[in-house]
Amino acid sequence: MEKEKIEEALGIIWKLKELDDDSIPRLEEEIKKETRESMLDYLLENGFITKEGEKINLTKSGGEIAVNIIRRHRLAERLLHDVLAMEKNEIEPSACAFEHILSPGVEENICILLGHPRECPHGMYIPEGECCRKAKTIIESIVVPLSLLKSGDSGKVSYVLTHNHPQLHKLMSIGIVPGVDLYIHQTFPSFIIKVGETQLALENEIAHDIYIRRC
Repeated sequence: MEKEKIEEALGIIWKLKELDDDSIPRLEEEIKKETRESMLDYLLENGFITKEGEKINLTKSGGEIAVNIIRRHRLAERLLHDVLAMEKNEIEPSACAFEHILSPGVEENICILLGHPRECPHGMYIPEGECCRKAKTIIESIVVPLSLLKSGDSGKVSYVLTHNHPQLHKLMSIGIVPGVDLYIHQTFPSFIIKVGETQLALENEIAHDIYIRRC
């Protein structure tokens, strides 16, 4: 069995379990659609998954492969979207190709470059890598939280990372949307930024959720 097909199938299982949409028929349908093969029996026989009644679970080895492929895919999406400025609806094919060829060293460098992002452009969780767990100081990167910038810095809003929907809508209503340019006037006691001809004051907690692509 091809390594890429195994990775693809295990990644699909991880994603569908993440969405709580992991019935056996659903898994079989998605795996066959992506790999052109019915692979659950193979994965079961080779110790990548277990089956308990109507429930499929990843084993330790299967889980490690799945997490790694998901991490590489979503980091590739962030790179394509944040650094290469590709639209979200354009990045999937390239990210699918990257996920199978990124070496651990390159994957780690991308993660460091992007400032250890927590979510992909579609809002899905990016599993932590060793570099994320070891990061204890501010890392110079292209895309960083607004809260890490200094007075006089400028950049372009890359994305807003928050599960607080009222807060997200408020930011959008005042013009804090992906692609907009901003300038930082001050950072203490609150952030004062300029967006277009408008000056806005932001609390540090909110500034931490706004990710900026440095100019």
